[in-house]
Amino acid sequence: MKRDELLAALEAARARLDAALAGMSSEELIAPGPLGDWSVKDLLTHVTSWDVDLLTNLGKIKRGQKPGRTQWDGPSIQAQNDAWHQELKDRPLERVLADYDAVHAQVLRAVSGLSDAELEAPVDWLGGRPMDKYFVNHVVIHEDEHGAELAEWRQHQR
Repeated sequence: MKRDELLAALEAARARLDAALAGMSSEELIAPGPLGDWSVKDLLTHVTSWDVDLLTNLGKIKRGQKPGRTQWDGPSIQAQNDAWHQELKDRPLERVLADYDAVHAQVLRAVSGLSDAELEAPVDWLGGRPMDKYFVNHVVIHEDEHGAELAEWRQHQR
């Protein structure tokens, strides 16, 4: 996928997630909801945590370091989600919302700084997968998944 296509996909996924959030009050954002005992705030922290993980790995690669885990299976995903939830569940809503926006802006800057060739070429640290797939799987598909969950949950709340 070309850089401009990836940027458009990232922005579209975020727009869909933001549309699912539209009009929610602070009280609604912190109440248990779309994922059992997780609030919408927890969901946003979760999305942001995965984006931070991706950015951390990109930073390590740029510094010549070995990235952390880049391929996850079901049990390891759930364990990581649970760990981040425990670590961040008490984070104030204002910080969660600021991080949600700021980290997304960092993801867009990271993609903007990559060439089409860098995005499309297989890379060793991703097990031969191209970097564009890393962004699509960790950000676009992830945000679409949770945006759809949130939209469906809100529809049933009415």
